[in-house]
Amino acid sequence: MFYELDQCKKHSDGRGNLIEFLRRSDLHEMPDHFGQIYFVTFDTPRQVRGNHYHENAYEAFGIVSGVLEVVLEDVRSHERFEVLLNADDHFFTRLKIGPYVAHAFRNVSPTAILLNYSTEQFNPIKPDRLDYLLIDPAVAERSIMANR
Repeated sequence: MFYELDQCKKHSDGRGNLIEFLRRSDLHEMPDHFGQIYFVTFDTPRQVRGNHYHENAYEAFGIVSGVLEVVLEDVRSHERFEVLLNADDHFFTRLKIGPYVAHAFRNVSPTAILLNYSTEQFNPIKPDRLDYLLIDPAVAERSIMANR
């Protein structure tokens, strides 16, 4: 299973932070063509996003705000990895994954924003996106109700 956690350079001063999220030299194990960059928002606590994998795309994720629980699983070997990404850490963590690595994110903060780079541009006619349940959204919602 290809995944990698890297600490990105974070330049901080009184104005805020500048983070070098992804540089050409960071792409040595990824295809060298550009796909797309997008943000994913989590508007409520315990909200779940992802629960899929790609056959072709490599991706790089970084949390811009909030805290996310991340679950990864290789769909072929069933090797599993879990990590917590926190935007308030003193360093900025980038998570890179390869094809056939299922991924899901659960928000463990009031709101969160996730930055994503993909080597493939989304094609609605032939999407490179296969469902794979890692975090059940119904269970996540029930656990919210239990904590109220």
